[in-house]
Amino acid sequence: MLYKLGRWIVYIAMKLLFDISVEGLDKIPSDGPLVVCANHISWWDPLLLACIMPRPVHFMAKKELFSNGIMAFVLTKLHAFPVNREKADVGAIRKGLAVLNDGNVIGVFPEGTRQKTPDKLGPGHGGAALLAIKTGACVLPVAIRGRYGFRGTVKVACGNPMSIAQGTGRLSTDIQAGSLQVMGAIKDLWETLNPNEAA
Repeated sequence: MLYKLGRWIVYIAMKLLFDISVEGLDKIPSDGPLVVCANHISWWDPLLLACIMPRPVHFMAKKELFSNGIMAFVLTKLHAFPVNREKADVGAIRKGLAVLNDGNVIGVFPEGTRQKTPDKLGPGHGGAALLAIKTGACVLPVAIRGRYGFRGTVKVACGNPMSIAQGTGRLSTDIQAGSLQVMGAIKDLWETLNPNEAA
């Protein structure tokens, strides 16, 4: 209930604040486990993805946000769960696997943190590929480009769902290759978004 209400409020606020355009909504799977992978340019990104996805999205959020009891309660109701970004957080991975094994959607920013340089993407980490490989979930690449300032233009492109290639016999090798595959798909979409129009 809180998720639906919050999503509705955020959707209205973002429509008033920003000029947002989205491509490829028809490519979003309507059911089954799904890992939504997007580049990360602002703290608005999770809210934007939650608004355009037809199903609730479970996000990993840095554990520091859960230090406040009230904030932790709200984030939990909004399907967020904590992750320790300073190390390989086994608990967060287990939670992500459980979300996907239940047939739900999880949102991941493979870069791991917001990129302060708008004209380039950061390197991808292996968490999203690991989740996809372990559960067989599809990955939906999403590119976000633009400026979230008042009435700034933000462009979003959703790509084709894809499976993470595997089969080398070594999980670490498959994860590394999968991470490159995910970031490559995001980059291809990102480059289609005109930086001059999106600036």
